[in-house]
Amino acid sequence: MPPSGMNHILRGAAFSAIVLLIPGAIGGGMGHAADHAVEGAPQPDDELDTDQDPSLVLAEVEVKGKRDAVEVDPVRSRTTVTGRELNRRQADNVFTVLQDTPGVATDGGPLMGGMKFNIRGFNDTEDVLLKLDGAVRNFEKYRSGSGVFIEPELLKEIEVTRGPAGVLQGSGAIGGAVEMRTKDAADLLRPGERFGARAKSGFSSNNMETLVSGSTYGMAFGALDLLANVTWRDSDNIRTASGNELPNSTSNRLSGLAKATYRWRPSTSLSLGETYLQEETLQPFDATIGIPGVFGFVRRAVADSTSTANLEYTPASPLLSRWITLKGAAGYTSTSVTDSDRQSARGIPILDSPTNFWDYRIATFNVTNTTALRVGPILNTVTYGVQYNRNARETTTERLNPGTRRRETVDNLSQPSGTRAFLAYMIENRLDVGHVSLTAGLRHDTYKTEVDAQETRDLLRAEGRSPVIEFGKTAPAAGIAWNMFGGPLTAFYNYAEAFRPPLVDEYFTQGPFSRCNRFLFGRLAPDSGVCGDRYVPQTARNHEFGLSLSYPGLFAPGTLLTAKVVYYRIHVAHTLYSLMARTATGARCEPFNFSLPNRICTSFTQDGEEYRQGLEIEMGFRTDHWFSNLALSGVRGKQVCEGERDLFDIPGDTLVFTVGRSDLGHRLEYGYRIRAVDSRLVITGSTAQVTAPCAAGLIIGRQAGYVVHNLFASYQPYDWLSLNVAADNVTNTRYFLNNGFGGGIGQEAPGYNVRFFVTLSY
Repeated sequence: MPPSGMNHILRGAAFSAIVLLIPGAIGGGMGHAADHAVEGAPQPDDELDTDQDPSLVLAEVEVKGKRDAVEVDPVRSRTTVTGRELNRRQADNVFTVLQDTPGVATDGGPLMGGMKFNIRGFNDTEDVLLKLDGAVRNFEKYRSGSGVFIEPELLKEIEVTRGPAGVLQGSGAIGGAVEMRTKDAADLLRPGERFGARAKSGFSSNNMETLVSGSTYGMAFGALDLLANVTWRDSDNIRTASGNELPNSTSNRLSGLAKATYRWRPSTSLSLGETYLQEETLQPFDATIGIPGVFGFVRRAVADSTSTANLEYTPASPLLSRWITLKGAAGYTSTSVTDSDRQSARGIPILDSPTNFWDYRIATFNVTNTTALRVGPILNTVTYGVQYNRNARETTTERLNPGTRRRETVDNLSQPSGTRAFLAYMIENRLDVGHVSLTAGLRHDTYKTEVDAQETRDLLRAEGRSPVIEFGKTAPAAGIAWNMFGGPLTAFYNYAEAFRPPLVDEYFTQGPFSRCNRFLFGRLAPDSGVCGDRYVPQTARNHEFGLSLSYPGLFAPGTLLTAKVVYYRIHVAHTLYSLMARTATGARCEPFNFSLPNRICTSFTQDGEEYRQGLEIEMGFRTDHWFSNLALSGVRGKQVCEGERDLFDIPGDTLVFTVGRSDLGHRLEYGYRIRAVDSRLVITGSTAQVTAPCAAGLIIGRQAGYVVHNLFASYQPYDWLSLNVAADNVTNTRYFLNNGFGGGIGQEAPGYNVRFFVTLSY
């Protein structure tokens, strides 16, 4: 990171830290006010049992024994957004919740189907591992988002890991992982209740969105936890701060959750769940909406479901429980997207336009066991397991045959049908000796990718090539943490290797989307135009250095200061976009550049590199009534591919500060949040000649930064009634989102929006 950029971040952190402590210090003097706590709420001293909680807790006040809003792992780049924060946000998608986490941004939007995560500058949909109750649910479609078709009303927490996914989490994701967990009946039942029901209604002023949600839940036979939920959202077009409507940005979404959990004793349970979402609206073909409507509009129908089973088992015997702590997860995700009734950018129907179908079927299986043995002051914990994932995609197009004048269904060869599967074995060992923890892990994956489109298979076989590509990869990880002299400060270092295999698209696409064409590869280009095994997996190495602090009772009893700072460096090798042909001299081959003396392509290379470094800061301070949080992050990088250039399309430096207070026995909460984002590098044009594959010749400029102010409040006058209000972009600031495709300036963001919600519990 350039010194000027680093100094800018550090100055901002110092200023924000001072601001952060002011309301906390005021609240510390008010911590003994004569407010009466809600029945069942923990007292301040009970909230600070940090010895029993492996994670730092950002400064929030618990209500009725519920968890805090944001929890931070003290030695890893991992943050959990709990149900309390989800309830405060009242968001209509998970992206706007997580974008205030350090190192996390949202690309694309504002439609949910066009959004995807950008973690530490990695913004391809396949760079981030997505899970729902343990089921992998990654989705890839041209000019689309990550396919996170999840209703936030169904979630109780979201955990985001920044940097390569852990040894035990999964493979193929070099940017990070987002793991979502759905609600249980226990999350909704009040103390002493065995059955309940909840009805919720809401309204958003910007797009006139209406929300209706109903839940019923209960505990049967003393051990069976049951929950059912149905949620419906309906809206008009989104309005920007300029007062313009985004055409065809409506929503009409129906979703649901059914879940049963049987707990026959503590730490032993079996949970079965099913989530469902469906929506059908007229939308921009380019769901990321870089330029609204430029590619026309389609009627997009989405049907998405995820079935999961989760098992936790620990023997009742203390002797056996040291050896066996079993966790298993199985899941099946089905996602179908249909684009039909194509219209032009002016909304004029295109006669005889094709209908495109994408159908994903993803099966997941994961089982681990943990053995923890103590010998005197030494505790050794080893976790080992196996993972399996199979991602099958079928893509077809229904089009008019000009010869027969009949519609026929054919394979989509630019995004061919195919299957990618992996089987992995992993082990992670943690050794705790006094105040020092040493962690080492190893993961080995065997991948198999196969194209299913018959025409592509026939072309490959005609060339003597296989439609199946297999390889194995081993990824190590290690870490060390030192709790300094048993005090509030912990220093840590983590190292991890990861890889990202090519997609079915990248391996087997044909036509203009393939890199292996004669324009780029000359005589080396196969007749099929399919790259296949010319690609090798992209690899990454990640180093993290950090300090974390947890200081209870700093100013007064019942106060807690938490802080964490992480500096990271990431080296990416064999970037997929750097696949190219070279001449005998090692120069990039340009077979149709007749001004060159040597235009003969003789070999393939994929030697592109990327370097990233960044800083992430999380701070929080709380008293019995005040809470305040700070999140600060910045990333810089360079691309090495036929020369060096700054990485563009990475997030701007971001600062998010939240301050709030609770009163009336914690029944009333209100607060303020500011989100400040610095300018960032984007594509603003190109020279006469843009050189593939390294995209040399692009003109890189800056997308302006912005500052957005938000307000929130909630009030629970009775146990059965809750009122929430949130005001987003209260100053109606005009700014632009990050583009979700191509690296340019994104769509203008939504303007001022006030959201009201009423919840009745029975």
